[in-house]
Amino acid sequence: MTAPHLSFRYPALPSLITAGIAVVAAVVAQIASHRPAFHHSLLLNVTDGEPLAQLIRAEDPAFRFTSGADHYDGVYLWAMARDPFASGEAHELIDLAAYRYGHPFYSWMASLLAFGQPHLLSTTFWILGLISIGASTYLVSRLAVSHGCSPWWGLLVAASPGLLFSATTNLTEPFQLALVTGLLLAWRARIHPVWIAVLSVVICLSKEQLVLIPGALGLHLLIHMVRDRRLYWRRALALAAGPIALAVWLPFIRSRFTTDQLTYDDGNIGMPVVGWLRIFDLAGAMRVSGDMNSSQIGSTAVSALIALAVLMLSAAVIGLLRRDELGLIVAVQAVLISCLDWRTLFFPHEMYRIPAVPALLAALLVVIHLTHHRIASARTDGQQPTDTKTESPGGTRNGVISSDTTPNPEAEQIVTSTDSVRVNRSDPSH
Repeated sequence: MTAPHLSFRYPALPSLITAGIAVVAAVVAQIASHRPAFHHSLLLNVTDGEPLAQLIRAEDPAFRFTSGADHYDGVYLWAMARDPFASGEAHELIDLAAYRYGHPFYSWMASLLAFGQPHLLSTTFWILGLISIGASTYLVSRLAVSHGCSPWWGLLVAASPGLLFSATTNLTEPFQLALVTGLLLAWRARIHPVWIAVLSVVICLSKEQLVLIPGALGLHLLIHMVRDRRLYWRRALALAAGPIALAVWLPFIRSRFTTDQLTYDDGNIGMPVVGWLRIFDLAGAMRVSGDMNSSQIGSTAVSALIALAVLMLSAAVIGLLRRDELGLIVAVQAVLISCLDWRTLFFPHEMYRIPAVPALLAALLVVIHLTHHRIASARTDGQQPTDTKTESPGGTRNGVISSDTTPNPEAEQIVTSTDSVRVNRSDPSH
């Protein structure tokens, strides 16, 4: 008798391996992008000419500053971690401060983990970023498993240029992805509404646009309530906790800023498609009238955005056809992407980073849908694949489809996974 396959004995092992691969990829990207002398504080991209630099230098003598145009959003994260409620000095030293403080949770978490010690913040942000990309990879892998797919699809995270770029600049996209996939798994597992409420609040305070996530899940819940003619009020209130928390936080924090600090740059978001057309015009102009670097940006931006549009539009259609949790989230995220403008999509660093989370969820949805389509086709042909489990239209997993008596460790892993919770999906109040 042969020994059981490792993936059968340890169902979460492939997911842990994918997480490890993503963390290694992130570290390699961090070191390679800051050659020849890497230091973790460089990931925050604080230039030596920043207004905040003097404060950082006084509180963290080991901090390494960048120079020239190498400024990015890590400086705002440090400021919010040092001055969590805009009551000290740091918030006065950054631009668009009211907007930055609209999504403070990641910085709050870094401040908490650093025990409020400013000299530990750069190290804390680095460790938190690596934990985030590892956790997001693991959770994407488990989400794939919960839909009957291979856990190795978690490698989508390590293959995402936008998420890797975010890891090299200590930004929050991997953290956002971990929160969204964690909420999806919790929603599918029907955990207690209190935990749903906690996740909803954290998500909404991590990025304002993520308020669409509990909104999409609320739509999913509404579909069930109409169909079942029941009011699942506990889960509805749990989802509402996040938007309510954001609605309370924004007026409070904005009341602490001057009129100048309340300004917001145009060109970030607008009406659907209008911003994309503006980008195409700008790309055409830069292609022929700019310097070599501008011409390169102009000549490549359009094709990259068309590819993104194909992915998001295809996934949105699939999501509306499926009308499950992930499908509705991807559909509303596709609408958001269509509203982005040149400032958030045109230049490569934003084109990679800003759509990274919606694009990864869209790719995962396409994978899940094609996997289920293959199952249906095989069933029609009288051939049952051995590596996937069935899923009812409501999402309940019923076991492995197998036409072969040979044990399939990957299939057995999917069935025995603790993340694949067998529940009655017609009852969201479970």
